[in-house]
Amino acid sequence: MASAEPPGVRYAMSEIGEEGEGPRLAMLEAILDEPTFDRLKQTGVGRGWRCADVGAGRGSVSKWLRNRGAEVVSADIMPRFLSGPDVRTHDICDGPVEDSAFDLVHCRALLAHVADFDGAVENLVASARPGGWVMAAEPDYGTMVECEPDHPRAEVFRRFRERSAAGTRMDAFVGRRIHEVLGARLDDVSSEGLTDIVSGGSLRARYRRFTMEVARPLSARRDDYDEAEYDELLACFDDPTFRYIDCLWVAVWGKRPEG
Repeated sequence: MASAEPPGVRYAMSEIGEEGEGPRLAMLEAILDEPTFDRLKQTGVGRGWRCADVGAGRGSVSKWLRNRGAEVVSADIMPRFLSGPDVRTHDICDGPVEDSAFDLVHCRALLAHVADFDGAVENLVASARPGGWVMAAEPDYGTMVECEPDHPRAEVFRRFRERSAAGTRMDAFVGRRIHEVLGARLDDVSSEGLTDIVSGGSLRARYRRFTMEVARPLSARRDDYDEAEYDELLACFDDPTFRYIDCLWVAVWGKRPEG
């Protein structure tokens, strides 16, 4: 059964039931956790730190931080998969998790889905104590392109890219904005952009296919595709001869200014 969407949420997958969203998020963790943890290590996070994991999803980052000895608040607008000593239902557009309270504030795959990007960024920074770290990682779909334009599956993939870019349920290009908007509010700023060349059948392709499969009823309601075209699109992600450059994951992190 699909979960009800909270007022003001534009998260494209908010109507997907737990049986679809849980496995989908697990696959995203398998793709993103290793580089996320490598970046978090650079902050020195460990015992005695107080952290906020905002838009915490299934909680893999929260668990990793707790395993480092940190105290963690796991916050999400729909905390259906979260467990731990401090789980909160919170919309970062409404305000800080707590004001000036955390040594580290982290979010990932969150800002693409918020209704007020600038306000959400401001509230992330306001959640950190002066001198505390803020880290965000978000996708930019502007890099997603088929490697071989003449491949038989290239045309349906191209239409998929164009429709994704024009969608209203997420900002497909938020990754290119976070350095300017978040970085301007921080000191000692670092950044990183990561992508990959994806072949059908690989983990990233299976993640994309699974996402499209569970979202199929939503696309049908919006008349985005007919049934035959949707089947053709899903086949792109199964075909090992079809390759594409994935979206770029842009991470920005730094310290809230002192004083």
